This record gives sequence, structure tokens and C-alpha cells, in this order.
Amino acid sequence: MDRRTFIGLLGAAGVTVGLAGPAGLSAPVAHAAADPAPGRAPHQPYMHGYDAASIKNWSPQADRYARFFRSRVPLATRIAPFPATQANPALATGPLVMNLSYDYDNSFFTAYKYNDVFARRLLRFWQYTDLYGSWHGLPVDGSPTDNPDHGLINLPNPAYTDAAHRNGVKSLGCWFWPRSGAFSAYLEQRVDGSFPVADKLIEMADYFGFDGYFINQEAETAPTDAARLMDMLKYLRAKAPEGFHLQWYDTIMVNGKLDYQNQFNDKNAPWIQDGTTPVANSLFANYWMPTREQVETSRATAEKLGLDPYEVVFHGTENEKYGYNPPYDTRLIFPEGKPALTSWALFGSHFAWDRYPGRNDPDAQAAVFQRERRYWSGPNEDPTRTGRTEYVPWPYEDDGKPRDADNHKKWDGVARYITERSVIGSFPFVTRFNTGHGRAFFLDGRRAGDREWNNASVQDILPTWQFWTRSGGPGAPLPVDYDYTRAYDGGCSLRIAGDLGPDNPTTVRLFKTALEVRGGERLSVTYTTGQAGAASGLEIGLLFADAPERFVWLPAGRTTSRSWNTAVRSLDAFAGRTIAAIGVRVSAERRGPYGVNIGELALLGGGRPARPQSPAAFTVDAAHVRDDTAEVFLSWLFQDEGVWYYDLYRELPDGRREALGRVCDEVYYVKALSRAGDESASTLHLVAVAPDGSRSAPATAKVRWS
Repeated sequence: MDRRTFIGLLGAAGVTVGLAGPAGLSAPVAHAAADPAPGRAPHQPYMHGYDAASIKNWSPQADRYARFFRSRVPLATRIAPFPATQANPALATGPLVMNLSYDYDNSFFTAYKYNDVFARRLLRFWQYTDLYGSWHGLPVDGSPTDNPDHGLINLPNPAYTDAAHRNGVKSLGCWFWPRSGAFSAYLEQRVDGSFPVADKLIEMADYFGFDGYFINQEAETAPTDAARLMDMLKYLRAKAPEGFHLQWYDTIMVNGKLDYQNQFNDKNAPWIQDGTTPVANSLFANYWMPTREQVETSRATAEKLGLDPYEVVFHGTENEKYGYNPPYDTRLIFPEGKPALTSWALFGSHFAWDRYPGRNDPDAQAAVFQRERRYWSGPNEDPTRTGRTEYVPWPYEDDGKPRDADNHKKWDGVARYITERSVIGSFPFVTRFNTGHGRAFFLDGRRAGDREWNNASVQDILPTWQFWTRSGGPGAPLPVDYDYTRAYDGGCSLRIAGDLGPDNPTTVRLFKTALEVRGGERLSVTYTTGQAGAASGLEIGLLFADAPERFVWLPAGRTTSRSWNTAVRSLDAFAGRTIAAIGVRVSAERRGPYGVNIGELALLGGGRPARPQSPAAFTVDAAHVRDDTAEVFLSWLFQDEGVWYYDLYRELPDGRREALGRVCDEVYYVKALSRAGDESASTLHLVAVAPDGSRSAPATAKVRWS
């Protein structure tokens, strides 16, 4: 990481204006200034970094956009490992993964929770990650754009925290030094022994909803400051709530000297445990590891201290620069045929998007998605068939230059070494296969918004395996992918399509689960084949924990519509059994072109669902009007339980709905509300949606145009 450089997209930017005017059902009119940055609306909230002064003085009230950057999704609990349904049943479940990657498209002044572009880097493979952190830093609020002052701390993007938590992944903020100013300013200690910065870091993590910090002290530090830093981290660790995680990057020694060890050893061990006092929870070892001995030393050091090597040591691989062909072999951590020595740290998994020349072209995203699948699932894009298919070892010395970085055949795939995880352990479970962005927005199978959008915060739980397909005959299985041209709810659906016949009935294994059926539960699938009154060729498969070698198939039946069809099947026959995996199968008696889009898959609990309450205190806090377009700030009372997310739409004069956004929060910013004709006011609707998909009655508010 010492070779790292920032590659932010600075562009031209100006001062953003904050909220104006009193709250009320009818917003006051304010006239907008020119755009402060390309693509950013004049009043659009964006994230920033924090220096010593802004940390010590931080409060939600003083941080002008704080309320727009909270994660409100709780950390989900992952189900217990069940080797029988793993892609590789022999793969051990102990090693963990830290995924250190940027989450703002590497931009400093356009760090948004959600926005109006489709071509944005997202993560569709949370099932292989245990800790997630961002790294590139953000300027402090009010910093000049031509020479910005970056804060020591940047928060994780709350949309990514929401997605991480939904998948059982902890999300970490980032601490990066060197920055401008004196480091000693962060180390102030009160006479009572407390550290103001440490107290505020805990308070900020609690308010913004994330789980700890990745600490990268990557510059030589005065010995007195290093000693005080050690004391502050001990204080932070002791005072932080249960589950809070501090990960130390392999940088300075206890005397403040910058000296990368490339391993966990006696020299840097005090940053994890000083004598018998805990400091940080884990160590991200610098990714220069030319010998197996270094990794073995890391494991031995952890064991000598009575610590679990998998919980404490994360040996690093750099993909940000080297792509699919990093210089240090992953098999140093994961020796073939033997248990892993430590856990694994990934730096720069965003390269699959960031290093693709067409990354900003909406029409080129399919290639980006393929690069991502090759990184996580291996060169065959199938987690059951991982492993490099081409490899030439590097020279012993790494000269810092990438070699064949885009050759996916030289990469084993993360799934080669890390077992897939899942949080699907209770009813209800509902997914629309929504990846968190789209080229349009769909509600109830109808196009309800024509704008591009991205919002990782409302990404669904995606398939555990991407993609595990099998043919039931000698023919090749049909391919599977996300389809952004048609969706039932959100931005996309799952499409299985190709030439189908008796020689290639295709099974797609989708989700790893632990769902105990007690009686009254049901399965629902919403799909379209584009035909009405025909056999759908679609079946839903259930694997049970007591018989994990074979699926039980539930046919979807015949279609009734050329558009979306919903088939519901009772699960009462399986009472007392536990569903360990879910899949689908498509088949045809005669060969020909076939295609099915699955828009929703739901496993619902017994009894009638409880409809959520209509949102309370739905208010237009401010509207900034420019010609016939308005930026709108909205708020309501957040319901902590019983709500999956909130849907926001406007009522058009002809009675149609226009989707404006979706969020799990109590505030929302509408970037561009367009006036419909000469209407004097636009009526907005806010609906609470329960985890089973049940929808509340709408709350309404109005934006007045004059």
C-alpha cells in the first residue's frame, strides 16, 4: 500500500448550499445557483472527510449533511456453515476476508449515497467478504477543490454499509495518515484519561451506523506520538461497544518508525496485543510476502499470543495495480491440500470496474460484470470450477509494474479459497435480484421511472452462487445473467435464456439457506416468458438439510399473461424439514429459443402478513426550484422494526406513478423533480414496505411550484 496513489476525479467544483427554509407540507421556493461540480446539483448532499478539529467538534447538528449519510440496516446474522451445499464441500470455513476497496467511484467531491447514473462500481459478491472498508479518503468540508485538505477519517459510504449489513458483513471507516496538520492534534488526552477523538470516533460510528475503523498510519511518527497513539487505541478498544472492529495496517513500529513487516511478528504484535492488553482486533499485513516463512511466522505469532490466526491476521493481495495477476501467489496463504495459514485481505477488488476502459459507458457494463464474476467466481465464472488455467510465476523481485493484469486466466477466483456465506436463516425471504442500480425503475412489473439510477443501499440479497449451472443432458446449460431491460421491482431481473431442448434442461443453484419449515409457509415466484397460455418450463427446487443431494421440484405451471405471472406453492408438505438451498430449473420438450425472467422469489412465513403502518410526519423540508425542475428534501419518522424500505413516488396528472426513490432511512433527497405540464403542485407519496413485500397505505406531501 506504500506504492499507492490517489486517482480521484476532482473536476470543477464549488460551494454547495445547504438546506433552506422552514419545514412544512408546502416547501418554500428558493432559486438555485449554477451547478458546483459536473453532474452535481447545486444543493445535492455529498460526503466529506474529518480532520482533528471537525472530529472533536462533531455533532449531527453541526455536520450539515450528516442525516443524509446514515446506514439504518442492522447487521444480519449469517447462518451456520453446511458443507454439503457448498460449491466445494471440502473447503474449510475458517478463513475470513477483508475487502479494502473504494466505494465512491474514487471521486473526492461527488461522494453520494445514491445518484442518477447507471454506470457505477457496485459489489455483487458480498457472500465472500467478512469485513469491508473504503480507503481513498475525502476532503474536509469546505476544502478548496484545487488543493483539497483531506481528513484523517473518511466514513464508509452508507449505501455500501447498508448492503454489507444486509449480507452479514461489517463495514469500516478509514483512518489514513499522513495528512495536513500536526498528528499530535488527534492525540489530545483529558486529565481524566479520556481521548476526545476516540470518544467522537465511537459516537460517529454509532450515528452513521458502521462497525469500526481500518487504521492506516502510513508515515513515520514521532516516538511520543506513537506511544500516545497506542494508549488512545487501547482506550478506543476498551470503550467501544461489542462487535466494534479495529483493523491495523502493517505500518509503523511502536517507536513510530515506518517499517513494513509484511507479516505479523513480535515487532508489530503490540499494535494488536500489548502484553495482555488488547489494542486493535486484527492486522492487515502489507502485501509483500515473497516467502511462505512470513505467512507461517504470522500464524505462529498469533498462536503464541493465544489468538486465533483467522480472526487476527489478514495477509494481503494487491489487485488494484496488478489486476488478475498479482506478484505474490495466493497459495502462500492457502497451500494446496492443506489448511489455510491465515485469513485474506484484498486490496483493490474495484479494479474489475475501475481498470475497464468502458467503465463509464452504460452500454459496456456487461463486460464489467463479467470481469467481476471472473474475479470472485474464478476464470470460468462458476464457483464450482475455480482455479487458474494459465500461470507463469513472477520473477522474485516485484518492480512495481503490472504484468498481464487483465488476464483472468491467471487468477484462481476468491471462491477457490473462501466458502460462500449466507444470511437466509428465517422467513420471510424476498429478493427481486435487484443489484442496486438500473437504467430505469420498475414497480409491480411496470416501468415507473425512465432515469438511470444507482443506490447500493437497496440492493437485494443476490444469488449465493454466480453462477452455478448444470445441464441435465449432454448439451450445454443455458447462461444466466441480470437483465436491466425488464424488471418486476427495482432495476433488473434474473434472466435464463438460450437454445433449450431435451438434451440440456438447465438447473441454476441460487441461494444457500437454513429455513425451518413449521407449517403455513409458502413459496412464490414471479416470472415472465413473454407468452400467455403456455407451459412455463420453470420449476423451483428445494434442497433439504436431511437430503442435500437431490432437489425437490415445484413446477411454476402454465403462464396466464405475456407479462408477469405469479405462482404460489404451499410448503406444508415439508413441515419439520429445513430448506438448505434453493434453485430453479428450466426445460423444454422440443428444441428452440427459450427465455425466462425471474422478477421475484419469495419464501413467506405462515399466517397473514401484518401490513406496515403508513409513514408518519411525511414532510417537504425544502424545495429548490429552477425553471420547471426542483431539488427536494424530504423527511418522515423512521420505523425501526417491520420496515424493509420506503418507496417514494409522485402522482402524475394522468394517474400514473413516477418512481422517485427507495431508501431505508428517514430522509431522502430528490435530485430532479420535473413539473408535469402547468401543475401548481406535485403530490408525492411515501409507502413503507415490510420485509415480506407488504405495502402500507401511502403518506402524502406536496411540492408547490409557485
